[in-house]
Amino acid sequence: MALGLGLWVLVYLAGHRGLDAASQVIGAVTVAISWGFGAYVVVRRIRRGPQY
Repeated sequence: MALGLGLWVLVYLAGHRGLDAASQVIGAVTVAISWGFGAYVVVRRIRRGPQY
């Protein structure tokens, strides 16, 4: 879910290049946090299995 949300925000930002700088930074931080959390969950699932 987090990886998908990050992708959606990235596509939104790419389509709306006219946004002000603060909105673009907030969107980029959202993408980074979402992908970081998503990657953490995927790696944890691979290492420990589906029970965790």
